[in-house]
Amino acid sequence: MSIGLAGALTACGSSSVEVLHTGTGGSGADASSGSGASASSGTGGAAPAACKRGVAYGYHSVADLTALSKGIGWWYNWATKPDNTDVADAHAGLGVEYVPMAWGEASLVGLSAEVPADARHLLGFNEPNFGSQANLTPTQAAALWPQIEDFAEQHDLVIVSPAVNFCGGTCNVADPFEWLDQFFAACQGCTVDAIAMHWYACDGSALTWYLQQFESKYTQKLWLTEFSCLDGSDTSEPAQQAYMKAALAILEADPRVERYAWFTGRSDFTPSIDLLGADGELTPLGQTYVNAPASCKP
Repeated sequence: MSIGLAGALTACGSSSVEVLHTGTGGSGADASSGSGASASSGTGGAAPAACKRGVAYGYHSVADLTALSKGIGWWYNWATKPDNTDVADAHAGLGVEYVPMAWGEASLVGLSAEVPADARHLLGFNEPNFGSQANLTPTQAAALWPQIEDFAEQHDLVIVSPAVNFCGGTCNVADPFEWLDQFFAACQGCTVDAIAMHWYACDGSALTWYLQQFESKYTQKLWLTEFSCLDGSDTSEPAQQAYMKAALAILEADPRVERYAWFTGRSDFTPSIDLLGADGELTPLGQTYVNAPASCKP
């Protein structure tokens, strides 16, 4: 997750909470070059999962994933492979796609050995503009991107961009749009099939504003790979419920949003955002997430 940039988002809201999720280390089909660039057909890869809805979470048990599978089509865990072999063996049968991530530079060396053979997508670097996350300047990320492209081409994977958000504190670029524009300028001709972002404001109008900024600048489909209500003064369970219902309606109705993932299954810092309680049991918020209407493709 990220820290909100208050100056840029006075009207929208964003906060000073930061969540660390380091995964296992590292970095994600013909490229959009940035603002107004056209998306390419990419290196191929299978069609997207039928439903947009997913979860940003690791440490599932098979029981957890079974409970969530009634309403999600995919998940990721900031790593290159599922957290345990039981979940790795069970997820396909449950109809839940696992999406690996190249978290930062260090994870690139493990892609070939660790990414599952049935992977269809590859997520790029995690919050590279944050010093506490992947911490890659746009130029550094662009220099590493050919490794992601090569791996994706070999395995017929759709490539999702580095996931950005407004950054406060230690940042190499605070504004996510500036980071992406510099990345595309340094990586002209690079392959990026979808744009990823994170967002933690707590009302639907702020989310709509954020999506519109990406939609006006880039032509690719969008993946909102982390979102929940953490940047507001009220992060209680009722506030999560209200925001989730508003956000799901927006995300399901927006044709540019290809996928989205709630953050998270279980948290150590704000339990009100948790989708999971005891092993294999959904919280009331989890039940809302799983049972909400979804615009799924046949």
